[in-house]
Amino acid sequence: MKKWLFSVGIVGVVVLSFSAGASAASTLERIQASLNHGITFLLDGSAWTPKDANGNKAVPISYQGTTYVPLRAVAEATGAEVTFDPVKQQIAITTTNNKESTPSEPGQRRAFSDQTVKHIKNYANSGVTRNKEELLFGETQYNEAFVVTDVNVAKTDFGFTVPTGTKRIGVLIGYKDNEDDLIRKANYTILDSKGSSVASGKVEDGKVVSNEIVTNGETKFTVVFESGSTSSAGAGYIIWDESWVEN
Repeated sequence: MKKWLFSVGIVGVVVLSFSAGASAASTLERIQASLNHGITFLLDGSAWTPKDANGNKAVPISYQGTTYVPLRAVAEATGAEVTFDPVKQQIAITTTNNKESTPSEPGQRRAFSDQTVKHIKNYANSGVTRNKEELLFGETQYNEAFVVTDVNVAKTDFGFTVPTGTKRIGVLIGYKDNEDDLIRKANYTILDSKGSSVASGKVEDGKVVSNEIVTNGETKFTVVFESGSTSSAGAGYIIWDESWVEN
C-alpha cells in the first residue's frame, strides 16, 4: 500500500469516521480536542484533501500533541478498503497487496511484469534492466528485460520464476555482442528446475527470437547463454515486452 504522506512534522495517527452507536457508549471516553484547519496534506507529491462519506472536507483533529485524520479517507486514497462492523465494534482494513486476486480464465495470457515473473540471481552480473539504449534492437525499442552480461565461451545464466498454475510461457530472447564489429551468435538453453532443457536455439547479435514453453507444472527456470567470444562482452536478454505467461 502506498505510503501516507503528510505535510506536517508530527506523528500521524488515524481514526475512523464511522458512527459508534449506542451499544458502544460504555467504551467511549469524552475528551477536549481542536479541529486543526492549518494542516495540509500531500498524496504522492500532490495536494490532497480528506473527505468524509458525504463528500465534505474532513478537518484533522489535534489532541495532546497528536494529529488524527479520518481512517477511511486516508485508507481509500491509498488503495485500501475499510469496513466497520457495528455489532463487534471492529474496523477491517484490506490492503491491495493482501487481496485475493480474481482467478484468471483458463488460457488467459498475462505479460511479463513485476507481478508475473521474479528474477533469481544465479550469476552476479544479472538482473532486470530498463535502460532504453540497451534495449534498442534494430529499430524496435523495448522497455524491460531480464539481462545477464559477460556472455562468452563460459556459460552465464540467470533464473526466473512464474506463478503457480502457469501452463505455458512465451519468451522473447535477445543478444548483443558489444566487443567488436564481428557479428556473432549466442547459444541459449532454458532449463526447468530439474535441469531438463525445455527450449534451446541460437540468436544473432542485435536480434531477438521467440520461444513457447510448456511448463508441465514447473515454476522455476534457468536461462543459459554462451557465445563464441573469448572475452566478456556480450549480454543475453529475456525481453518482457513480448513475453507472457498463460494459465
